[in-house]
Amino acid sequence: MGSTGPTGSKTFIIDHPLDNSKYLIHACLEGPEAGVYYRGKATIGNNESITIKLPDYVAPLATNFSIQVTSIYSKERSEPNLFEVSEIENNEFTVYGNNGSFYWYVYGKRNDILVEPDKKSIVVNGDGPYKWY
Repeated sequence: MGSTGPTGSKTFIIDHPLDNSKYLIHACLEGPEAGVYYRGKATIGNNESITIKLPDYVAPLATNFSIQVTSIYSKERSEPNLFEVSEIENNEFTVYGNNGSFYWYVYGKRNDILVEPDKKSIVVNGDGPYKWY
């Protein structure tokens, strides 16, 4: 298990939380960069803004951040809520808009992982689809 196709996919198995006779097979998200993410839920209550504080270790760990905000529906509003965000500075960002709740996601690029090393410069460990350096 764990490999499908010529390049393989990184899968792992966990127990099914509701059916003891089954497993769940999950796969790792892949892309052309090593990434990190942070997420949460917040509410603007002053019809202006709210500041979201990220962990202190974010700035030395990652750069090139993208922020996504998704409004949560409310029956009290007559029209959809529009939110805008600031850039991340000092491990925090601000979401601006009218009163309302939202989910937020921050994606960043890891600083310390070389994603295209020369084969001569690293030692590969493991075999099959489970290789690492």
